[in-house]
Amino acid sequence: MNFDPFGDFETAGYLQNALQLKDPIEVKESEHLSFELSMEDALRYLAQKKSIDYSSVLKVHEILFSDFYHWAGKDRTELVPHLAVFKGSQDDPHHTPFEHPASIKLSVDYAFELASNKKRFRERPGDVMGQLAFAHPFLDGNGRTILLVFMELCYRAKFAIEWSKTNKDDYLRALSAEIKEPFKGHLNDYLQPFVVDIAHRDEWPGMIGGLKGLDGLDKERITYESLDNPEVQKIYTTYRAQSLAAPSSKK
Repeated sequence: MNFDPFGDFETAGYLQNALQLKDPIEVKESEHLSFELSMEDALRYLAQKKSIDYSSVLKVHEILFSDFYHWAGKDRTELVPHLAVFKGSQDDPHHTPFEHPASIKLSVDYAFELASNKKRFRERPGDVMGQLAFAHPFLDGNGRTILLVFMELCYRAKFAIEWSKTNKDDYLRALSAEIKEPFKGHLNDYLQPFVVDIAHRDEWPGMIGGLKGLDGLDKERITYESLDNPEVQKIYTTYRAQSLAAPSSKK
């Protein structure tokens, strides 16, 4: 877990956490405790918002993790604008870039644009979730933050995903494929069988029974490189071209 964009892991622990923890298990446990204690506050905040926008995503992250990370609510654009973040190491054939820090907000805004077409959103929920996951706004805590925002978006479109019936490994496999090949239906195909009608937020507890197990993407091997690296610039150029060529990305 020694993901060290601040360069002070040995003295400040993992991502400058409040307890200066370095052990991966202790970090996960403390992170999740922060999440559990704050989840209802975050959901209440989202329910009260007239419209969900990028600032809402930042605020949810702040509510969930401010007791553990002093930088909670600040995105990669603000914290590490000079770094590219990847899922997997360079020698991993599934090595995949997350969004360029300069384009994170644009990527999230596009997810919201997709979700605004409620009929399309219900038919293709994986497009929205995949776009939010690819944006990867934060150094950590992305999975849980995005899930809460996604749940609220689904509720406003009058449906829900029965997360308690999903399988963690299958979900993460589909999500990883979606990030690597956006808008090809990888995550839509996985999520569609779990789409159900929902009328009230009080139905959520039964829907999110599997929520804890769905945050594994945050703990997959995360690596980073300088954006000044010509090879990294080439990766983004190639990835962007492939994404724009996706036939259903603008439908």
